[in-house]
Amino acid sequence: MRLALRALQKQLEVVRLREYLLMSGFAVGGAVLRVPMQAVPSAEPLSFFALLSGWLFGKKKGFLVGAGSLYLSNFMVFGGQGPWTVAQAFAFGVVGFLGGFLRKKSTVIEVITVTIIATIVWEIMMNVASSLLFGFNILLAFASAVPFTLMHLASNTGFAFLLKPARALVLTKGGLHEKEVCKGLIARIKRRLHS
Repeated sequence: MRLALRALQKQLEVVRLREYLLMSGFAVGGAVLRVPMQAVPSAEPLSFFALLSGWLFGKKKGFLVGAGSLYLSNFMVFGGQGPWTVAQAFAFGVVGFLGGFLRKKSTVIEVITVTIIATIVWEIMMNVASSLLFGFNILLAFASAVPFTLMHLASNTGFAFLLKPARALVLTKGGLHEKEVCKGLIARIKRRLHS
């Protein structure tokens, strides 16, 4: 029993390592894909990867992927790093955090709803940050952002349709479904050892 317990604990460590590797891949992938997408104002892949990470790995890890992918991408895009980076990274982190509210078996409607809420929260945070950083009137900041907000909502809603199949693919190909199995078996063995 103890040998089986140790083997399961090692397998759980391997699955957790896979999670961190996937999170790193999502952060880098989002950052790299943001570069060619600059041609389309307010269309960006960072929300997709942040939401997917939150859904797969939980709120905290979703926050890390969202913030990390923005920070990395700002080294490669026009405008780059600046005083706005902290606000942007925090806002994309919040998007990933909100992805953690999706249930394991969320429907497409639930995924789209969370995506729209996350996009609106991001827009509010960035408009407030812009008005504070650059001394704009806050109402003017929101009014001037309307076309960009609409484009951001449209592109993120389009990406939202890909979230559910992407999650299924990552769970299957990444072997992440093993995590729950390992945890369940570990708990069962520990109960037997302590009884």
